[in-house]
Amino acid sequence: MSRVALSAWLSELESGARPKGGIREGVGEIPSLGAEHLTDDGGFNFSKDKRIPREFFHSMTKGRIRPNDILIVKDGATTGKVSFVDDDFPYEDAAVNEHVFIVRVSNKKADPKFVFRYLQTPQGQSEIMSDFRGATVGGIGRTFVEKVTLPTVAVDEQRRIASILDKADAIRRKREQTVALSDDFLRSVFLDMFGDPTKVGNHEPTLSEVATISRGRFSPRPRNDPRYYNGDFPFIQTGEIANSISYLSKYRQTLNEAGTKVSKSFPPGTVFIAIVGATIGATTVSTRRFWCPDSVIGIVPKSPAVPAEFIEFLLRFWRPVFVATAPSTARANINLQTLNVVRVPKADTDAPARFAEIFRRTYAFKQKLEQMDSGLLPALSQRAFAGEL
Repeated sequence: MSRVALSAWLSELESGARPKGGIREGVGEIPSLGAEHLTDDGGFNFSKDKRIPREFFHSMTKGRIRPNDILIVKDGATTGKVSFVDDDFPYEDAAVNEHVFIVRVSNKKADPKFVFRYLQTPQGQSEIMSDFRGATVGGIGRTFVEKVTLPTVAVDEQRRIASILDKADAIRRKREQTVALSDDFLRSVFLDMFGDPTKVGNHEPTLSEVATISRGRFSPRPRNDPRYYNGDFPFIQTGEIANSISYLSKYRQTLNEAGTKVSKSFPPGTVFIAIVGATIGATTVSTRRFWCPDSVIGIVPKSPAVPAEFIEFLLRFWRPVFVATAPSTARANINLQTLNVVRVPKADTDAPARFAEIFRRTYAFKQKLEQMDSGLLPALSQRAFAGEL
């Protein structure tokens, strides 16, 4: 199959600007999109509301967003990330800043959605990044459109392929919505069974009475001393806890025998909580024995009557409280005493165990959803751009 450079299908390639002095969150009338507004799945996140004055927007000759535009981050840590301005884009008037390219495709030569889907693929991303240059804050230049090449198929065929890939992506989005609803379901069940755990009376037992609570350890300084790493013993830190979903099984580092002697391990079924920094209050349940440093606290249930899953979910309610009350220092933290006195509702009944079973079944359901379509869009994209769809 012959290929053509993206530049041959372009009608416009431009980036935007911001007023002199920059912009402030919540000030102005017209949304100004930067790298932080583009999401990994090709959509948008408008939680950080950044706007420019209407007068400035109307003075812009470039960077004003239109339907069917493809937006690409041009520099920084997320260089190459792409999003598509579809029919559901919420703003009639919007612009990009100087860190984002607008790729505008000629409708007579190509289907914009087809081009967008190609740019999302590993090959498309690789071709974009082949133009990357610079060290400190590197990025891509306008020449990236010469390095991206697409299969030359008729526009009608491009539209057919784009439609199929859109349907696959819609399945993925529906799955994500279902997963989000299952989390809401668990929260509702917990509140129905136990009420708000942050408002439990002093008659209920404390967390230290139903679980053993202790801090991790890693005493060597500097912490990255290679003499203690690269062995057979999995070592986790706060990042793994924050990135896990309910259960923790993955790890990026290992300790050797010497490392285990200067660290602390916890058994499977431990509730881990990150106690410092940006991940403060993040929780998970371990699926195997892990070693961890003093930035992590391990909570080991004393009895099956108060299972780890119940404790982990209870602590999710407490996270906003921990964050709000942590010491106002450069590195906020939670101490052991804070956790020791957390009250545990209905610990003397079978309710915690019943909730833990609901938790496990909900997690298994979410895992099945993940497996059902996680590879559908990538697989179809690979076939589509190889001419096999």
